[in-house]
Amino acid sequence: MSPTFPTQPDNPLMAPLLERLQQPGCRWKVHHLYSELQKAALLPCLSDDAEVQLFRCNFLMMNALYRLQEELQGDGWWLQLEALDIALLPYQPSAVPAAASPLRDYYLDWNVFWQTDRDEIEALLTDFWRRLARLPDQSKREEALRLFELDSDADSQAIRRRWRELALTHHPDRGGDAETFIRLRWAWEQLR
Repeated sequence: MSPTFPTQPDNPLMAPLLERLQQPGCRWKVHHLYSELQKAALLPCLSDDAEVQLFRCNFLMMNALYRLQEELQGDGWWLQLEALDIALLPYQPSAVPAAASPLRDYYLDWNVFWQTDRDEIEALLTDFWRRLARLPDQSKREEALRLFELDSDADSQAIRRRWRELALTHHPDRGGDAETFIRLRWAWEQLR
């Protein structure tokens, strides 16, 4: 018999995330929010294994964001949740997606949090990189530009300058997140 978990346990990141989201005019990216929580020492230690720790902290953050999205909608706000654009906006029914969200359901399922082990995390990452490798070259460029937060008409000089900025900010030797740096390195390889 497998253990049962509370359907909605307390999430310690809800209040700190809401505080950051309520800053006037702020728009966030997932990796910036994660970095902000990490710098403020708000991410709890959830595993001795670095990969499991990263997975669980990311899960905890996304769970809090989706729960806040539900709660804030009742108060007349819409929390837009896109990887590169997270913003607290006045509620407008047209802004709310009509379809169910498998990603939302995934991050609200606490069994995923507790039962995902290192092997499954590695399989998820391997699958992500395989799907990314199968994208057509133009789609890879578009994805890389999104990760670099650059417009589609960015020239090689702007791309190189942005790479240096991002590398300095996110390199693990400078206190950055290794997973973010790996994704940015992939983007650099696509754009140079």
